[in-house]
Amino acid sequence: MDYSAGPLHFRDALAVQVVTASPVCQEFDIRRLLPNEYPGNGDFCYKLVQDGGEQIIHDGVVSQEESIRPTEAMLTGEVRLATTGGWNSWVAAQVVKKVVIGAVITTWLLLLWRLLAASAAGDAFSSRTVRLLRALGWLTIAAAVLAPALDHFTGAHQVGGLHFASYGEPVLEPVGTEGYPGGVSLAQVALGVLVLLVAEIFRHGAEIEDERRLTV
Repeated sequence: MDYSAGPLHFRDALAVQVVTASPVCQEFDIRRLLPNEYPGNGDFCYKLVQDGGEQIIHDGVVSQEESIRPTEAMLTGEVRLATTGGWNSWVAAQVVKKVVIGAVITTWLLLLWRLLAASAAGDAFSSRTVRLLRALGWLTIAAAVLAPALDHFTGAHQVGGLHFASYGEPVLEPVGTEGYPGGVSLAQVALGVLVLLVAEIFRHGAEIEDERRLTV
């Protein structure tokens, strides 16, 4: 789906993150044109060498260099989906997820706009500014916790409605979500805490400003 608003252009598509992992051939025939092959044991592997000029080639057969060599390749990407608009529990969960994310972003921007408006009006050191900063800080922390929760509870393994079956190599597997607590962005939590600390500084500034006004 494409969205346009003046010079801005957005593209949104249903997609599932997938991963595939296969071993790297430790020995293969360089004369074969296929990019990967099934060696004598029947296992799939990638033709990939550490290009340092140290690989050994004998009668068209490439052997990996011993000191440092690739052993496994893990590839990640996405599978893009199309829908005819019929009911699907996974698609419905993705819509709910996008609505929640949009609401959080809109609220955050609204708080930021009100904060900038208060500063432009010369009301930087006030209880209102402190409340807005605190709201921004807590919302930032809440968003860091909410994001992995949305990924977890709207995933295909939770709501169903989406199943893949790979036939032949390489096998694509949907990427699992980390959930709690591994999926929580510590950097975003730290940013929220920093905003809360700034709010406390502004609170002290507001108290000093109130005392100055009373003195005058």
